[in-house]
Amino acid sequence: MYILYSLFLVFFRTLLGALALFDSKIRRGVEGKKHLFAKIGKYYPSINPLHKRILIHVSSFGELEQAKPVITALKEKYPNVHIHLTFFSPSGYENAVNSYSVPDIITYLPFDSVGDVNWFLDITKPDLVLFVRYDLWHNFVHEIHDRNIPMLLFSATFDLSPGKTLPLIHSLYRKTYSFINTICTISELDKNAIEKLTPRVRDISVAGDTRCDQVIARRQAIEESGDLALPENVMQIVTSEKLTIFVAGSTWKNDEEVIIPVIKKMLDAGEKIINIIVPHEVDKAHIDDIKSKFGSEAILFSLLSSYKNEKVIIVDSIGKLFSLYQGAMFSYVGGGFGSGVHNVLEPAVWGVPAIVGSNHKRSKEIAALIGLSGAVEVRNTEEFDDTYKNWLLNDIPRTLAAVTAKNFVYSSQGATEKIMEKIAAIQW
Repeated sequence: MYILYSLFLVFFRTLLGALALFDSKIRRGVEGKKHLFAKIGKYYPSINPLHKRILIHVSSFGELEQAKPVITALKEKYPNVHIHLTFFSPSGYENAVNSYSVPDIITYLPFDSVGDVNWFLDITKPDLVLFVRYDLWHNFVHEIHDRNIPMLLFSATFDLSPGKTLPLIHSLYRKTYSFINTICTISELDKNAIEKLTPRVRDISVAGDTRCDQVIARRQAIEESGDLALPENVMQIVTSEKLTIFVAGSTWKNDEEVIIPVIKKMLDAGEKIINIIVPHEVDKAHIDDIKSKFGSEAILFSLLSSYKNEKVIIVDSIGKLFSLYQGAMFSYVGGGFGSGVHNVLEPAVWGVPAIVGSNHKRSKEIAALIGLSGAVEVRNTEEFDDTYKNWLLNDIPRTLAAVTAKNFVYSSQGATEKIMEKIAAIQW
């Protein structure tokens, strides 16, 4: 098994190198890992050797949202602790390194070769290692275990999908998870799946999803700041004309192909609604493509100082989506016609129900919200049209969905506190 895994790593590293020639995102990640050891080699001799060190690994920016409440709690409980945050994803790393200052250092995770892993751990010397959700690399976890460094995996989710049940892959998963000292899962289903995978984990419990704590904290911070979701000149028109606000968040082109025909139809019908489209990628070509579909009916968010009652607002920068949900009556959360639905907890915490595409099978919170009627799954433009129109024109089903969505988030808070209790109980 390990020989095959080593061969896979050689193939994977070669493949990344080849793909980097054509894909700028992959190229940035490959280059970032090349400079990793120079960065930490220069950095670590300067830190206080008496302070405890915690290494926290996330895959991408989505998992960072799960890590943030725990990182904040760690800094509050252990003010002198040194926190090193690592990423696998280039986009996650680049967003965090430019905007998130709570960790002491943010880097990539090394490539999972035995040599790179040992070199990395020799320099960083963590006293405790935390993993978020599921991004576990076998050699990295194995070496941490062999060095007797305690590990904790939190907001863990796992399912025995067909690919994971193949004998060699299943064996690798089982061995990797068996090295983890403590696991805090999101749900009972996740706990049962990991227990079925490996009975050797000594401490496994259900703690819930830290993203609920995170979105609640973010909502409170915005409310305390008094920031408006939209500029005052826009909100005056929204209020005076009693307009409904619909937000389509983190959309990809596949999502836009489904939702834009319906938005245009509602505009042609003269419905009293403002549609805010927040694309996942805000490069000029993508923004221009969306705007071309609406012409003079659309305005860019960056130009709202000259707003003239346009009914489509296209957000052309990052970092605006979460606060925009606060003014919405209902939403569409993108990704469901591509790689997977983005974070539905962000609109839900504001009491904003979500429409989602059908690719959400890895998100148990979406399935739960759909089951509770706090979100609706659609499979095509026709189904999106039905739900959009229903929630626009009928207050009762939309209001019931809104209350359900908000209650789901607030009833699920408290995961961070449970995880911190587990960390305090570990000898590190």
